[in-house]
Amino acid sequence: MYLNGERVGDQVLAPAVTNFDRRSLKKMLYFFDDQSNQRVLYNTFDVTSLVQKAENTVGVLLGNGWYNQRDRTVEGCMWYDTPRLLCQLEIEYTDGSTELVVTDDSWKTTTGPLLHDAIFTGEEYDARLELDGWNRNGYKDSSWKKALLVRVPKGSLHAQLAPHEKIIRILQPVSCEQKDDSTYWYAFPEMISGWAHIKVQGNAGDRIKLRFVGEEKNDFGQVDLYTLRGGGVEQWEPRFTWHTFRYIEVISRQVRMNKESLVAKVVHTDPQPAGSFSCSNELFNKINEVYLRTQKNNFHGSISSDCPHRERLAYTGDAQVVVESSILSFDMTQFCRKWFDDMGDARNRKSGYVPHTAPFGGGGGGPAWGSAYVIMPWAYYCYYGDTVLLNRHYEGMKQWVAYLGTRTDARGIIVREEPDGWCLGDWCAPGKKMELPEPLVNTAYYYHSADLMSKVAAVLGKEEDRLHFDRLCTRIRQDFNTVFFNPSTHHYWEGRQGADVFPLAFGMVPEGEKEAVFNALLAHLDSIGNHFDTGIMATPLLLKVLSDNGRADIAFRLMNQREIPGFGYVMDDRYSCLWERWEGKASRCHPMFGSVVAWFYRTLAGICYDEAEPGMKHIVIAPQPVGGLTYCSGSYQSLYGPVRSDWRIEADSFELTVEVPVNTTATVILPDGKIYRNVGSGIHRFASPLMSDR
Repeated sequence: MYLNGERVGDQVLAPAVTNFDRRSLKKMLYFFDDQSNQRVLYNTFDVTSLVQKAENTVGVLLGNGWYNQRDRTVEGCMWYDTPRLLCQLEIEYTDGSTELVVTDDSWKTTTGPLLHDAIFTGEEYDARLELDGWNRNGYKDSSWKKALLVRVPKGSLHAQLAPHEKIIRILQPVSCEQKDDSTYWYAFPEMISGWAHIKVQGNAGDRIKLRFVGEEKNDFGQVDLYTLRGGGVEQWEPRFTWHTFRYIEVISRQVRMNKESLVAKVVHTDPQPAGSFSCSNELFNKINEVYLRTQKNNFHGSISSDCPHRERLAYTGDAQVVVESSILSFDMTQFCRKWFDDMGDARNRKSGYVPHTAPFGGGGGGPAWGSAYVIMPWAYYCYYGDTVLLNRHYEGMKQWVAYLGTRTDARGIIVREEPDGWCLGDWCAPGKKMELPEPLVNTAYYYHSADLMSKVAAVLGKEEDRLHFDRLCTRIRQDFNTVFFNPSTHHYWEGRQGADVFPLAFGMVPEGEKEAVFNALLAHLDSIGNHFDTGIMATPLLLKVLSDNGRADIAFRLMNQREIPGFGYVMDDRYSCLWERWEGKASRCHPMFGSVVAWFYRTLAGICYDEAEPGMKHIVIAPQPVGGLTYCSGSYQSLYGPVRSDWRIEADSFELTVEVPVNTTATVILPDGKIYRNVGSGIHRFASPLMSDR
């Protein structure tokens, strides 16, 4: 939007994506009973400084966005309608009177140089069709047509409180190689989400094609086309798409290109940073750095996508595994509020089913995906102490657990889920043929959701519901162990692919068997050389189980592996983001394995919330120096202020500095077991003899 030729705000790709409207779902991969609510977000800006005393001109470029997304139809045809504009200029005069200028059929419209725009693919722009001065006073619009009054979207209007999408920074290419007389290859220092800004000169009608290539050496159909106007230096960049790339292939038969002809603009939703982490292990530092980059690349429309180039969908399963990593790394207060509303909107209010993506855009998953609607609000409450969201979504969360109860067989095991009865288990474990049985993972998340709902009910004072969920947990646990636990081996499903991790992490192991199952897990890990054999669900749970049971040293070995399956690939400069699969197949910009970053904060730095006093009102700081680490520094910007844990090993002494925010207290637990309770606000230093590592 422009007012008197000046850009309004610094947002791009606005407003944020939601399930805007009713739509006709066609050619879907599976049947989807669309019972979702609709919601349309609007953006508000103070334009006082742009208003002139005499004539004023409002000009708007209107793109297709997600509302009219027709280029990718792999998941089905899910567009809503043609683009439309709702705008209201509110003017308050010095005498107290007001005036509204609203979108009606007195506005005028035309087409222009933007020939095609699509979120997934790109834009085509013909600068010869530009309309000089179209958004300024005095422009002659006699040839323009009256705007059409169109159907109002069904979605209710809500102010967008979630952070905007913005141009964050500009990257220069590290190289520009001319492949032949018309092909140029630009390389950048990292994979980014955003677009290219070109600065070129040529004749009218000269064409430039930009193809955006990721570290997978795949363009996923991302292409921009620009036709020159001619007559001088021209600058252009797209407005209604984004690309994810590390390389740009430019095909330009007439226009000569060089390193100065093109820069990359990094674009994503802009939540502010909340945490920092560093330690003496460079691999861990690189994992954290690469996670941050991957996560930012996937922040678009105030959702976190699975990948920012191929699918661009807000998978709930991916989201729940990284919820702690994202909260510890970014200010997610408004971001998550919006996303929980998306989940609440997308769910089926008749059955209780929560789909695998929210806003819904297709995609596969299973109970571990829909359970995000319980897992993520609980994590939000633990870190931010906010019961408003728990109250707002309580009935939907409760109905999700009830829905899972309708998906069980005669044994009490979840063997099916919408759509069409199939579902995924622990997705993207190494060695596809070895992945866990889906019913084991499904039923574990059934238990986990019910267990968390017992806690939520207790927080909200719903005692009858709490008792119901406790009884449900008892029954699920019994059924689960009857089917999957082998008391002679102390394993679940022979202990492969993280099978033991889920019951250990969720508290499902039979009374008296926990130590034996944990030892069986250790033996299994030892037999595979302490490598990960887990997918996106079990990987963070495995680190938590090991660390919570006194074997953070084994978790360290898993994290420090340099061979596949492991994170060693991030040390290769050819790869700047996290991979979708341990083997490097498919996407190489997936944040889901960034779930391990929470382990850096919670175990190595030792910064933990206390469920009894959520929102970091009381903090537990219990660092675990393992694996030969000599220092570790972690900080988290809580709602009360900064929480910090810095430790280093000097000679034979462990030295710890902690920072506790005002109006909070902390319990500090040193590696030698010494406990300091009710540590008040301020900076405190502790020391203890160095304990030997296992």
